[in-house]
Amino acid sequence: MKKEALELVRKIYQSLKWDLMSQKDLEEVFNAAKTQAKFLCEKLTEENKDRQEKYEMLLSEIEKIKFQMV
Repeated sequence: MKKEALELVRKIYQSLKWDLMSQKDLEEVFNAAKTQAKFLCEKLTEENKDRQEKYEMLLSEIEKIKFQMV
């Protein structure tokens, strides 16, 4: 689950990084990526009640990711 969480944040981070090239603070972009990943997990939890535990674990792992890991 940790690897999935990190991969999700990395993908969102890479996407945002290119969209926000004028933004000089990459850590701020990273924080936005984490926020988007958490939002995605929350929506998936709402829509997939049968997989709620999986998305809650993923959300927990996303919380642990630090900028240096990306």
